[in-house]
Amino acid sequence: MTKLRTLLSVRLDPALAEALDRHCEQIGASRSHVVQQGVAQYLVVQTGPTLGSLAEAVLPALPKRAARAGRPSRQRRFRDYVREKRRR
Repeated sequence: MTKLRTLLSVRLDPALAEALDRHCEQIGASRSHVVQQGVAQYLVVQTGPTLGSLAEAVLPALPKRAARAGRPSRQRRFRDYVREKRRR
């Protein structure tokens, strides 16, 4: 048995839509997931913690960001840069 989902269209201010896109890119999630999470959090805040279990049941887990293969972390790159500067 598949879960039926309801399609909901929302009009966003262009600045808000751009901020949403940047946020989604940073965390590696879809706009749909972020909006679902926001609505669920809003309902929990407005109606109390009784909807907490509903929000957990409805929302899929946030996808993990894919690790950048072969590229060292920013901290490691900076540390290597500083070490190289000291050698010169």
